[in-house]
Amino acid sequence: MLNIIEEIFNWTYPGATLYYKDCELNVSVIEQFTKARILRNGYFLDVTCKGAGIKFNTRFLIASAKAANLYEINPDNEKYGHCCINANSYFKILDVYELKGKTQIFLLHIPAQGISYFRKANSNMDDFFIQKARLSFDEKCEMEPLPELLETGWVKRTNFPVGMDAQNKFYPLDELTPLPAGGQEVFNEIRVLVNDLSEINMPIPIIESIQRVGFWKRLFGK
Repeated sequence: MLNIIEEIFNWTYPGATLYYKDCELNVSVIEQFTKARILRNGYFLDVTCKGAGIKFNTRFLIASAKAANLYEINPDNEKYGHCCINANSYFKILDVYELKGKTQIFLLHIPAQGISYFRKANSNMDDFFIQKARLSFDEKCEMEPLPELLETGWVKRTNFPVGMDAQNKFYPLDELTPLPAGGQEVFNEIRVLVNDLSEINMPIPIIESIQRVGFWKRLFGK
């Protein structure tokens, strides 16, 4: 048991970085995000590594050690600081913080095999992250938003709540969302990029070896 807890801890915390996703949500949607809730996000989650002011009423702040830095692969998206968290990823809501009419929902990216553990446990690392997250929001609310993150294309791909479908219903935790055409290859490649190949993040199927050469060139046309 201790070995499993150590593996869960090592998957989740070392190297965890803060990522941002801002959106405009109805109050009835925001209220459903309560502290300690576990979420599954069905599809690929686009986020930015760039933190600045917030225009919309909701910020999802995500601590993740397994986000792929796609801006390093596709220069066209470098201005957005574009990163991606894989499809069918799980999160725990660590904190919901309101300030000046804005709400920050702070999520911790957790492995699939850590759901039961994180339902019951809180660590000192969580308290540290929450303090850091609130301080970040205090500071960012005094800043201007980055113009590039308000561009129509970026807003279109990020203006929705984490862990909910198009009807604002939470994805069930005991299911996996089927990937669209071509999605499995993207899914596999992200797992390789972030070194997420252990069984601790199952029940997502174990990926087979893939040919990486030229993949992102084919995807981005570079």
